[in-house]
Amino acid sequence: MRAWILPALLGLLAVTGEPLLAQTRGPEVEATYGLGLPRDGDVLFVPDADYLDWPLRPDQSEYAGVSGERMKEWVRRISAISLQSQADGNQYWGRLPGTEYDRMTMALMVDEFERLGLSIERVPFTIPDDWRPVSWEASYSSPEGTVELLTAFPAGETAATPSGGITAEAVWVGVGAEPDFLGRDVRGKAVVIYSTFVPGGRSHSASDRAGIFDANTRASELGAAMIVNVMAVPGNAHFNPLGAPPADYGVPLITVSQDEGFALRDLLGTGARVEISLRLEIEILEDVRTENVFARLPGAGDEEIVIAAHTDGFFQASMDNASGMASALEIARHYAALPLEERPRTLVFLLFPDHHHGEVGLDAWEADYDWDNVAFALTLEHPSQTQLYWYNDDLMTSNTMGAFRWNALGSPAFLDVVATSLREFGVSRYTVMDPNPKLTRQAPGFHIIDHVIYHTTLDTPELVPAEGMERATRAFLQVIDRVNRMTLEELRRPRSQ
Repeated sequence: MRAWILPALLGLLAVTGEPLLAQTRGPEVEATYGLGLPRDGDVLFVPDADYLDWPLRPDQSEYAGVSGERMKEWVRRISAISLQSQADGNQYWGRLPGTEYDRMTMALMVDEFERLGLSIERVPFTIPDDWRPVSWEASYSSPEGTVELLTAFPAGETAATPSGGITAEAVWVGVGAEPDFLGRDVRGKAVVIYSTFVPGGRSHSASDRAGIFDANTRASELGAAMIVNVMAVPGNAHFNPLGAPPADYGVPLITVSQDEGFALRDLLGTGARVEISLRLEIEILEDVRTENVFARLPGAGDEEIVIAAHTDGFFQASMDNASGMASALEIARHYAALPLEERPRTLVFLLFPDHHHGEVGLDAWEADYDWDNVAFALTLEHPSQTQLYWYNDDLMTSNTMGAFRWNALGSPAFLDVVATSLREFGVSRYTVMDPNPKLTRQAPGFHIIDHVIYHTTLDTPELVPAEGMERATRAFLQVIDRVNRMTLEELRRPRSQ
């Protein structure tokens, strides 16, 4: 292992299967409303041994060597790099492109790919500009005193405050539907909106992405000085709803946890005048240098299978996307153990660090790549998450995995291979397929993706079941093996479709 990454990885070898509660509890906000995460992890995190097993059939024995426990250890190691980012004092923390934590992540993956015998190619590129919060602080005041908002977090690409910050009277508008604003003067106010997951930390009901209430847009158009989204998840998590469309409403937008949001709601319910103060400094970084990494395992022929995983992530980013990277390593391990003649096609593993930052490098690669000999492209993104439930005022975990959003693009025969393999290995999926493929439209491809806890501090190793990674990775391997018995023409849908 490279010496320069060793300090950040000290302690990883001592990581066990026990919850990392000291690092995952979150800020010490008063627990006032039901069981929640991450503060009640000692009650709600499920040991990996308690998840329901999916036994292999005799004809699936070739995939018995796939180890969920081994993948879970990689999830912990990758997540620990993010925790190092937080420990180093970064308020906006995680595995962000161009940072030392980006380089640590790539080095960790490259070392393992090289150990497995794969060849490595690095392709540097530059992100022209990247939105990054530098620092922030928020609080609310009333005749009873001032309370710091410990879970305040800036929404992706939101506006900064003036250097001296903003202080404005708080008004609660419920979910922010049009009737909630009737008769309400919110001009110059701090508009507080209750926003529910639909179904995750990036897509929530107040956002334009959801298309349900358009509450944030409505608040900004009616003259709000700032917007506060109380995220409707029991507990004290942080939430970073970065993604398309950006949260650029011309005024600052922050999220807070339900713990803190309900305390603020109850104070407003007394009729007291409450003012919210926010100071938020934003920096637009220019020419952020990073790189795509390609790891190749040669096959008997010149046709290829592309397997991609993004390496960037917010907070611990254990599901999004340490779990996808762990699956990539397990797939590489499986095929590296086979003789060349049993690998009909070359496997090309792509690690890209700018999924949440514009996908500049990914787009450039896709535009220039020779797709004529690509049999299919597999995107590894969020292949395992604990199924969560809202149970009255509690957030409730379970000992099973959530179902997945998914997409498959190719011939009917290829789609049948995907659907059959997922079903045979106990990987649940949404009834209706997502219309948007991941990675590319240039070749047949598929992905599954769970998307409830991503972009939040709920995204910890404890909510990434080893059993789920094991099932999904076995399904991926079967898809690859069955695709390797099909020609390019059999995999691609007719041009008329």
